Amino acid sequence: MVKTMKSLAAVNIRQFERAVESLEQYRAVVNMGWTVFLRMGRPRVSPSRNQGDVCLVVGSDQGMCGQFNESLWPFLQKQATDQAIQGRKWIYWSLGEKVHGMLEDAGVPQKVHFSAPGSLNAVNERVQEAIGKVEEWRSAKKLENFYLCHHVIGEQGGYAPVFQKVLPLDASWVKDYGSTPWPNRCLPMLGSSREAMFAHLFRQYLFISFYRAFAQSLAGENAARLMAMQAAEKNIMELQDDLQTVFREQRQAGITSELLDIISGFEALKEEEGYTS
Repeated sequence: MVKTMKSLAAVNIRQFERAVESLEQYRAVVNMGWTVFLRMGRPRVSPSRNQGDVCLVVGSDQGMCGQFNESLWPFLQKQATDQAIQGRKWIYWSLGEKVHGMLEDAGVPQKVHFSAPGSLNAVNERVQEAIGKVEEWRSAKKLENFYLCHHVIGEQGGYAPVFQKVLPLDASWVKDYGSTPWPNRCLPMLGSSREAMFAHLFRQYLFISFYRAFAQSLAGENAARLMAMQAAEKNIMELQDDLQTVFREQRQAGITSELLDIISGFEALKEEEGYTS
C-alpha cells in the first residue's frame, strides 16, 4: 500500500505542476490585457477602509499527509498579526474538511466552506464556486480585502505555506500594470466598452488566482503525502530489520537450547553407562 501511495503521489505532483505551468502562460496573456486596459485610462480606485477582511484557507479532505493542514494555522496567525490594523476583523473561508475542522477548533469566525477538489476537473468547479461567492460578498459589501493562504511545493522539496493578497485592486496594483512596457510599437485597441472589458479581465484575474492556489495546494498535498509515505516506508524497513534481528536471536536461542539438551542427555547417558560398568 505504501509503494502504491508513493507512486500515485509522485504522478499527481507532476500533473498539478504542469497545470500551474500552463496557467502561467495564460496569466501572461491576461496581464497583457490589463496593460492595454490601463494604458487607455485608469479606473477610479477608492482607498481601502480596512473592513471586510476575508482569508480563504486551502487545505485537504484526505489524510496521510503529515502536518500539511495543521502547519497552516500557526503560519496564518502570524500573517494576520503582521497585517493587523485597528478596527480590522478577520473572517475565514475554508477549503477542505481538515482545515474546516481546524478552524472550528480554533473558534475563529468562519462563514464559507468548500470541499477540496480531488482532480483537475474538480478544481475548475471549485474555482467557479469561489468566484461566485466572492462576487456575491462584494455585491453585498461584506468583502473588501481578500487573501489566500495555502501550501506550495518547497524549493528543497516538501511543501511551504504562502499568504497572498488578491483584493482589492488598489493604486499600487494599477501602477504596476499601467507601467508595464508593451512588447512592440502597435498597441491594441479595445473591442468592447471599458466596463465590459474590466468585468471580463477581473473575472479572469480571480480565476487565475484561485486556480493557481488550488493546484499548488494539491501539488503540495501530494508532496506531503509522498514524504509521509517515504517516512512510513523507512519505518517499515526498520521494523522489518528489528523483527529479523529478533527472529534470528530467537532461532539461535532455540538451536542453542536444543544442542544443550542433546549434550546434557549425552553426558547423562555416559555417566549412566560408566556407573553400570
